[in-house]
Amino acid sequence: MALRSIALALYFAATATTGCAGGHSMMRGSIVMKIDPTTANVCLGNGEVAVNDKIRLYKNVCKQGDRRPMCTRETVAEGKVTEMLDEHYSLVTFPAGTMFEEGNTVEKL
Repeated sequence: MALRSIALALYFAATATTGCAGGHSMMRGSIVMKIDPTTANVCLGNGEVAVNDKIRLYKNVCKQGDRRPMCTRETVAEGKVTEMLDEHYSLVTFPAGTMFEEGNTVEKL
């Protein structure tokens, strides 16, 4: 728990001007930090989600088309909000074995 708190403090210090807080509308719903194999810091804060809200995780899959890349959004898993951090961030937990990474997106169900 202490290691997670230190990691979050360092992350917030490093991204105070360039992260979700600086461009929340553009980063809304993105995974900004993978905390551990089942927990992610996401750019959804107070007023957008609440503890125990269900969310759906997506990844973008892009393939080269005839003229340009074609991208689709694929559902990966469902999770839930486990902690509110502030007006911009919350922690989301996914089932064990869920493959996710920074840059994936989430939406409230």
